[in-house]
Amino acid sequence: MKFDEADAVFVRTPLVDPRTPDTSDLDFLAFADIPELYPERLHTNDGRSAMCDVTWVPSAWLDNPRQMAARGLIAHRLASSEPLFYRSSEVEARCTASIGHLYQPDIQHQRLLGFFEMAFLTVREIGITWNFPGLALFWVHMAYAGCLAAALDGMRKLCPNVYTRPLEYADQLESSIYTGVRNAMVRDLRLDVDGSQVAAAVRRIHDVVAMRFPEPAWPDVMRATTRFEYRYWLAGEESDWRLSVAEEMRRRGDAADAVYYLRFYAYALARAPMVHARALEGRDVSYLRPEKAVLPDLLRWCPEIVDDLNVVFTGTRAPDITVVEDALSGLHRFRELVLAALSRSHAPALTLPSWAPYVSPVSVSEAPCQT
Repeated sequence: MKFDEADAVFVRTPLVDPRTPDTSDLDFLAFADIPELYPERLHTNDGRSAMCDVTWVPSAWLDNPRQMAARGLIAHRLASSEPLFYRSSEVEARCTASIGHLYQPDIQHQRLLGFFEMAFLTVREIGITWNFPGLALFWVHMAYAGCLAAALDGMRKLCPNVYTRPLEYADQLESSIYTGVRNAMVRDLRLDVDGSQVAAAVRRIHDVVAMRFPEPAWPDVMRATTRFEYRYWLAGEESDWRLSVAEEMRRRGDAADAVYYLRFYAYALARAPMVHARALEGRDVSYLRPEKAVLPDLLRWCPEIVDDLNVVFTGTRAPDITVVEDALSGLHRFRELVLAALSRSHAPALTLPSWAPYVSPVSVSEAPCQT
């Protein structure tokens, strides 16, 4: 789509990311008459070739400004951006109303529950991933990010990129939760590994996946979001750019941030063989959310990337499951600290279920995905 087809367009502020100014892209949020949310890469045509990251959002979401304000990180993205264009005063009023509802207690309560629900589901996913310790550790990464998002939201801080760059937000919690949040995440998630090896493994994963799994002929039932995400993640220019961003992070002293950033990207790349297979089966699936146990699918469709995924996720080709168990212990400590901090900040009261990996009555390889 083009921006002139949008009902409203917002751009992230500040325009240039101060942590990676050399490789910073422009983040846009665009509302349009579309059925689903999806990402798209565009490029400026003014001779500078800047990368533009566009999240297209259904304009229908604005019909209920209260519900729009409850939509997790999309609400954070809207509130942390400046408007560039409104098609009408009615659209402007709905966007303004959505931001105005952000911290109403019942709306914030919905967002907080959503962040913790994501963390809960990723912890459960570990239960069918014990045979793939590297990926199991990645699920702990995502649960940590969900807790971090909840903590920041409770403090009325915005964190639209928390799932891909959480450590840049962790420092904001040092005085409010406990000193050493960043160090604890680095320790628990094993983020102090050799970033150059991680980057090299990511490059190999991309090259294999992009060559072997070009965009399939999509079945009619496949959702638009998955189609757009497939071409978004596998594009060669996307790989080049993300590796450049990680290199700038390392160069500027954010080596652990770079490792986390590349781990998310590697997972997105690893989903392509599975989504490709589902497309050939005529099934509709989410791009990032696995529909079945991951390792059997990877061993069937793209076994040559498994060792490199382990290098990316843990720094070694053969990680031990104790790495995951230690990380889970750290996650549970962090969750309790976050809940205590939310209580002190007078955020809406929360009642959460206990978190534990899913326990299957059948073998791990046969277990259905519980997320």
